[in-house]
Amino acid sequence: MAADDIQTDPAPAAKTGNPLRKVALVIVLLALILFVLSVFMERRTPSSTQAQVQAYVVGIAPEVTGRVIEVGVDDNSLVQPDQILFRIDPTKYRIAVDEAKARLESVGQSIGASVANVDAAQARVVEARGIRDNKRDIYGRSEVLVKKKVFTQAKLDDIKAELDQAEATVVAAEADLVRTQEELGPAGQDNPRLKEALAALERAETDLLRTTVRAPSEGVVTNLQLSVGKVVSAGQSAMTFIDIGTVWISAAFKENSLENTAIGNKAEVLFDALPGQLFTATVESVGLGVSQSNTDPSTGLPTIRTDTGWVPEAQRFPVRLTLDNGRPKGVRYGSQATVLIYTGDNPVTNAWGAMWIRIMSVLTYVG
Repeated sequence: MAADDIQTDPAPAAKTGNPLRKVALVIVLLALILFVLSVFMERRTPSSTQAQVQAYVVGIAPEVTGRVIEVGVDDNSLVQPDQILFRIDPTKYRIAVDEAKARLESVGQSIGASVANVDAAQARVVEARGIRDNKRDIYGRSEVLVKKKVFTQAKLDDIKAELDQAEATVVAAEADLVRTQEELGPAGQDNPRLKEALAALERAETDLLRTTVRAPSEGVVTNLQLSVGKVVSAGQSAMTFIDIGTVWISAAFKENSLENTAIGNKAEVLFDALPGQLFTATVESVGLGVSQSNTDPSTGLPTIRTDTGWVPEAQRFPVRLTLDNGRPKGVRYGSQATVLIYTGDNPVTNAWGAMWIRIMSVLTYVG
């Protein structure tokens, strides 16, 4: 009996085999499935964690030089269009206006003209041109806002009508000025000193208006370094203004992920600042090119890009997306985001992509 037992014992062991082999096969199969799925997702539902909130950043610079006597905003404060940002001491510019008026009177008297009529007519021209120029600026800004779909076309048409009325007023004022100049006779009409004095008066009054600097649109003043008493120079930035009326997402995608990406594709955006919340967006444009950086700026010599590993690093191109419901509260300029684009009706990859970005939205709580 003992001999028989010894002979039959090895039989079950031979049939059992190595259990780790099945586990290894399952792992390899799962890895292969995930690899194939990732390839399809990369092209049908591309994603990027290299995305940032972008907006127009404007350096507000005065057009005249002087000492600041008033700052009308606080750091990181919200401002409305045409709101006063700061004022420059207008004293010397008022004096310049008075001097220009006095010079005009002197010239008028020297050529035997009626300064009162010319002065009044010129004042009307200056006022009309000032109103017209202001209407032109408003119309120009409004055209941009209409293109960005912030203003309606009807509102732009109303502004255009106001501009046309202002243009007509300028024409009438200039015609009245010509009439008063003609009344002075040939000497007054062609007198170069009179023209010079009129131009000097208009320039002085324009400079006086420019001592008040206003906001170009709705936005935020940030990193405020301006204070009362500081001397600012014409053309040099005095404060930083972020236009919050136009906010977009700039995301860097791998080149091989853009095969099916097109303008109008829907997307979902996850902001690091707002974990757990997803926002819908639309692809506005796909970048056509990026800098190659083939030349060293310090030496002018060419640089060679060196790839390491078996697979070269993929080039990335910017994709611009606009949020469907505007800028969420709490999202700032430069905020980081994760973007997932749905390139079409792809049920499997769309479902996986939606599940992935929702998992990421939960992980941002601890990221």
